[in-house]
This record gives sequence, structure tokens and C-alpha cells, in this order.
Amino acid sequence: MTIRKLGRDTVDMYLAYLKKAMEEEPEMMTAEAVDEAGIRRRVEEPFYQRTISLLGIVDNQVAGRIEFHFYGCMQDGYKMAYVDWVYVLPEYRRQGIAGRLFQEMEKICRQNGINQFYLIRAENEAADSFYRHFPNAELSVAPICRKML
Repeated sequence: MTIRKLGRDTVDMYLAYLKKAMEEEPEMMTAEAVDEAGIRRRVEEPFYQRTISLLGIVDNQVAGRIEFHFYGCMQDGYKMAYVDWVYVLPEYRRQGIAGRLFQEMEKICRQNGINQFYLIRAENEAADSFYRHFPNAELSVAPICRKML
């Protein structure tokens, strides 16, 4: 497996992966359809340049992806990463792809002085088992407030 960043040169591969994910597990996706034009626009848009999407590529196809961004607390200088999305296509699961994507993300985090990362994880046995293998990690249930603007 190779890991590449989502960008102009990898957007077609990413779109093919996303379409396949939507076909195979629509209940796992956060959108109802693949917005190709919107994705192509966002790959170029300055606002989204702060979001990093790493693609796990097997046989010239995207098998999995992790997306994250950095932010910090002004008061104490603590630097964090939030993992927006992690998904591996079903046929590629249990092959170490998600683990490799997390390793690469952690490497980028260390290079940027990030103190910790967090994510809102799926609540199922497979996800719990995967995350329990992370050294120095804690699984918790946290109350969340969301407000649509």
C-alpha cells in the first residue's frame, strides 16, 4: 500500500473510491450522493487546504482514507488534531490499512507539534477492537452539542 494526499492529481481515484463506498455501505456515509463538482472545487478551495486527506492506495485504487485538521487553544497553547473521517472499503478491512493511515497521520501530527488527536468513533465491536489497540489512547463516551448554522 502507498499513501498519498488527496489533491488535484488523486481526486479521480478518490471519487471512484467514494462512489464504491456509497454503493456498498450507504448507511456509513454522511452524504446521500457523491458531489463530484463540489469535491473537485473543494480540492482547490483555500479554506479546505487546512484539511488533510490521506489516501491508502492498493493496486492503483483508493482502499481507505483518513481526513483530519489541526487547531489549537489560545489560552494554553495546546495543539490538537481532529480526525474528521476514517473509512476503509469492506474488501480491504483487516489488512492494516487503517492502522497505516493512522501511523502516517500521527507522523504528520508530530512534525507539526500536535499534542493529541481525537475523533468521534463509530460505536461497534469492530471499531472498539481497533481503537483499543492504540497505545496511550482512551475510549470514552462524551456528550456533544451540535448546532446547525
